[in-house]
Formats: sequence, structure tokens, C-alpha cells
Amino acid sequence: MSRARRCRNLVGLALVLFLAWVGARPFVLLGLVGELCCRVRIWRFVRLSSSLLSLEASDTESVEAAWGFVKRNYFDQSFNHQDWEVAHQRYLERVKKGQRAESIVRDMIASLGDRYSRVIDAATFEQLMAFDPLGVGLVLARNDSKQVFVSSPPFGGSSAAKAGIKQGDIVDSINDMSFKEMSLLAVCDRVAQGDAAEVKLQLHPPGSSEVREVSLARPRQAKPLNEVESGVVTASNGHKIGYFRLRNVGARSAVDLRAALAKVRSAGAQELVIDLRGNPGGSFPAALEIAEIFLKPGAVAAQVQLPTSDSKPLRVGEGEGALQASMEPLAVLVDGGSASASEVLAVALRGNCRAPLLGSRTFGKAAVQGVFGLPNKEAVALTVARYSGPDGTRIEGGLEPDLSLPGPSLPMGLSVSGAAAELGLPLFQNNDYAALDVVASSKALQSCTNGGSEQLQ
Repeated sequence: MSRARRCRNLVGLALVLFLAWVGARPFVLLGLVGELCCRVRIWRFVRLSSSLLSLEASDTESVEAAWGFVKRNYFDQSFNHQDWEVAHQRYLERVKKGQRAESIVRDMIASLGDRYSRVIDAATFEQLMAFDPLGVGLVLARNDSKQVFVSSPPFGGSSAAKAGIKQGDIVDSINDMSFKEMSLLAVCDRVAQGDAAEVKLQLHPPGSSEVREVSLARPRQAKPLNEVESGVVTASNGHKIGYFRLRNVGARSAVDLRAALAKVRSAGAQELVIDLRGNPGGSFPAALEIAEIFLKPGAVAAQVQLPTSDSKPLRVGEGEGALQASMEPLAVLVDGGSASASEVLAVALRGNCRAPLLGSRTFGKAAVQGVFGLPNKEAVALTVARYSGPDGTRIEGGLEPDLSLPGPSLPMGLSVSGAAAELGLPLFQNNDYAALDVVASSKALQSCTNGGSEQLQ
């Protein structure tokens, strides 16, 4: 075979091999593409499965948390005549079937049949957090031993949560202010008034004496509101009347009221009126701090019933740290808008024969709600206690006034034309300041011993 012919054969063989490779190439490429697509689908499936598992875990955590809060804290330990353990399994089964925590928790709280217990959505809960007086995500309360403790889990994402503070931790001091020397509300109020970027706490776990100190960033700085409006007017009998309108019952109320009381005293006020009309309430501890201004140290201000105990008396400050009570003649104005903590304040003063109630029947809410944050950033508000008067008087159904007065204004024979505008209180009508003649004559205090000199001990 000639050299030229061998070359032609080699070229032909190479061409055949090349064409064969080209012919097979689409199938090779299609195989590679198919494998790649398969891997993408598998990866997407894995990611989706992982997301679903994560979602289910998150929903499980939220349902478990809500169920646990109800079990430990809800006032009615019959849970509206339910077996709460059986209900627990039923709610977890719903999670396994793919139902979301939001729906399950709403059904859970609704099953309690309590008109005051409810679910708070994430956006609303975030707004509530903005009113955290310390600004670090903590809700504090006192236990039966008078210790200040963390009463619910720190708000998710807050500096308290990041610092590992747990529900139940005992707080010894805040910014070096000891609770042995100051009330919880007074400490929180002082912190709220400051502009420090950090809050320093000394705390320890329950049952342990190992104290640790933490400094918490304070991104939320509470803006204090003026909770008390006040002024002095002169009655037809020539007496000067100190008038205080409380629009709510908050952490600042007692502090503001003490300051306003000093101001009206310096202006010569001899008799006092506290106006709680339209006051929806607020903080029950704050109501007791206000009552403390007008009651003798050690007096029973209210009775409280917790889920696992009988009613317990709550006494105002006593001992060396107790302040001198204000003993000027006093009257309290109420109406159908006076509710919750404002009713506790009203019944504390009347139950101790300290002040009559003037106006109309109050709203009738004695239930106390605690707010508990959930992992899904929602929260549940649960009824955790009920208050009654110092002598056990029920608040549900409303408090009947000692003297009924018709309408939004109080025609008591007191002419204060233009006084509202002069005092900077334009919302009040001319006759909104009740004359204290009814207090002086003690007609509204006939049911009390010695015209109001006896207080419950």
C-alpha cells in the first residue's frame, strides 16, 4: 500500500471516529444536563423539607410555650373544664398536620372562655414592647417573698434575652438602686426618666446565692407621659379644692400625684377630689401605690386571688420606709368608664372609709392579665389573678357609687365658670369639679365607722 493511500485511510478513520463522537455527544450532554437537573430538584426538595421541618419546629415551640403559660399561670385551673394534658396532645397533632401556630394558639386561648384572655399579634406586641419602662425587654414583679423577679421570658431579640436572663431570675438591684429601699415602680420610674444608654442589673437564679452583674443596652427609651392633671378651684363655701384627674394608672401615676398634691397644698387646698371617670385602668401595683398616699401604713388596700391560692390581703407600705398618709377630706369621681386598676384604687379608698365614690356605676373588671411572649413573636394575654376590695367587695359587675350623679357633668352647686380653661384643662365642663360639701357633711360615709377614721388592718 502506497504511502499516500495509507494517509487517506488514516484521515478517513479519524473522520469516522470524529463523526461518531459528535453523534454521541448530544446524548452525553443530555445525560449531564439531566443529572444536573435531577441534582437541582433534589437540592430544592432537601431545602424545602428542611424549611418545613424548621417551620414545624418553630410552630411546635410556640404551641408548647403557649400551652405551658396557660398551665402555669391561668387563673382558672380547671381550664374551662378541660383536661389540659389531653388538649396538649390535640394541639401538637394539629402542628404535625401542617397547621400554623397562630391558628392553633388562637383556638387554644378561645377554648378558655375568658373574654379578657387573648392572643396579641406580633405587630401589636412590638408596640407594647416600646412601653417597656426599662427599655431592655424585661417584665418584673414581686413574688410571695417580696423579691423582685423576672415574671415572664424576656422579649425576643431584646438585650435581656441576649444576655441570657431567664424567667424566674431574682433581681437584687437596678442601677445600684436596691428594692429593699425603694419600690419596684419607683426604681423603674427613675430608670425611665434617665437617658442612659445602658441599664445595670444585679441578679441571681432562684435558689442560688451566686449574684452576677449584667449591663444591658437600652435601645428603647421610654417617653414619660404626664399621667396626672391637677389644679385648685374655690367652692361656694370658700374652701379651696385640689382636683386631680388621672387618665390612666401607670408607673408614673403615684410619683406625679405626690408632686401634684404638694403643689395644691402650697396653693391652700383643704379638700381633695380624684377624678377617675373614663380611666380604663392600667397597672394594678400602681393603683396600690396611689392608694398608699391616702391610707395609713399597714392598711389593707385590696385582696388578690392567684391561681393556686386563696385570697391574700395586700397592704400599703409599713415600717420605717412608710410615708405619712395624706388625710385631707377626699372624694373620688367614677363612671362607667372607670375600669380595672382604677376600680381597685376606688374600692381601696372607699373600703377603708377614706373616700366616698361619686358619679355612676363603674365598669366592673377585676381580672389581672399577664402578657407572655411566644417564639413566633406573638404573645398571649392571660388572666392570672383577680382583685377584690379590702373587705372582699366584688368588683365584677361594677361598683355602685355612694352618691349617684347624673350626666357627664356634676351639678353640685359649684360655680367654676372658666376655671377649666384657666387650669389648662379644656376638656372639662364648667361644673366638672364636684363640691366637697357632700364630703364635709359625711353623708356619703354613713356606712363607715367614725366618719372615715377607721381603716382595715
